[in-house]
Amino acid sequence: MAGSGSVRVERLTPARQDDYLRFFDHERGPAFADNPEWATCYCHFYEVPPALDWKGFDGPMNRAAMAARIATGEMEGYLAYDGGEVVGWMNAQPYPKLRHACARLRIPSPPLPVPPHEAAAIVCFVVAPTRRRQGIARALLAAGAANLAARGLALVDAFPWNTEPGDTSAADHYHGSLPMFTQAGFVPIAAHENVTVVRKTLR
Repeated sequence: MAGSGSVRVERLTPARQDDYLRFFDHERGPAFADNPEWATCYCHFYEVPPALDWKGFDGPMNRAAMAARIATGEMEGYLAYDGGEVVGWMNAQPYPKLRHACARLRIPSPPLPVPPHEAAAIVCFVVAPTRRRQGIARALLAAGAANLAARGLALVDAFPWNTEPGDTSAADHYHGSLPMFTQAGFVPIAAHENVTVVRKTLR
């Protein structure tokens, strides 16, 4: 898939499971090297029904769950590589594979003009701390949106947090920033207390 400079973006597949897990393994991987509080997540949060207490899921449980989802093709998304190393991740999947995401965000699901399997959602970006502000999230977004379109999906939604001007905290931008999305052709369709829902039509 396309990338930016030395960075290339690849769709997550079972063959890339080890790359994914190595990126997120909190004792060695770079994903949360500067945010150990989130190091047990493995990007599993939005897959867990809100009726279950997230605090009851530890790192090994989340790792095993994500390994199983990747191995069976139930987990989708995009990995950014520089050489052979993963430097970034975007969780972008058809809505049926993220059926708990809006509940976890505490917002109503946005109305869809197409069947859910023809619409995708972007819920997370993780970029290695040493590689931030180098265009990796934008490369993931561009390549991921192009791949979703090529697969026949009709639209993709995203959920940037409502942040204050000048806020540079990575923890406040893991959904991506509103300017990044609007510059990529996304249009706001709903505003909530904590997030703005943006949408891009793919076909």
